[in-house]
Amino acid sequence: MKAARTVIRTIDSINEWVGSGVKWLTLLLVLITVYDVLMRYVFRAGSIYIQESEWHLFAANFMLAAGWTLLNDGHVRVDLVYTRLNDKKKAWIDFLGSIVFLLPYCMLIIWAAWLFVADSWSILEGSPDPGGLPALYLLKTVIPVAFLLLGIQAISQAVKNFFILAGKEGVS
Repeated sequence: MKAARTVIRTIDSINEWVGSGVKWLTLLLVLITVYDVLMRYVFRAGSIYIQESEWHLFAANFMLAAGWTLLNDGHVRVDLVYTRLNDKKKAWIDFLGSIVFLLPYCMLIIWAAWLFVADSWSILEGSPDPGGLPALYLLKTVIPVAFLLLGIQAISQAVKNFFILAGKEGVS
């Protein structure tokens, strides 16, 4: 029981920390987007480098925030039935959803992305566009990292829901 609490706290702390970092990525994305808009529409001077920076920051932001969003119950779900259920029934749905759907999906994406990322690193892949970002392999690395963060958060959520089902809600 104590080990489970430690695992839950560790996983939740990791995703809280990453979520805090993603907030700064969002600010950086906003600043770069404002700069890009000003340069393109006011000064008529665009940049592929800046435009790709926006895309890459958005992608990294979106993917890395997934575990934090799960931790804070922010993912979209169909609440037509769920909101009317008691805590134990919600815990069953969340437990099974984490174990049966989310965790295997995360493992599949990590497995599928592994060679994709390794190939990109082996050639230090950059943008195919002239003037684009030189390190596309870094963005591709975010894919398995993000799904690892989401997967470990699924484990944390499953354990929390297991404890609710076992009548030990105050575990985390």
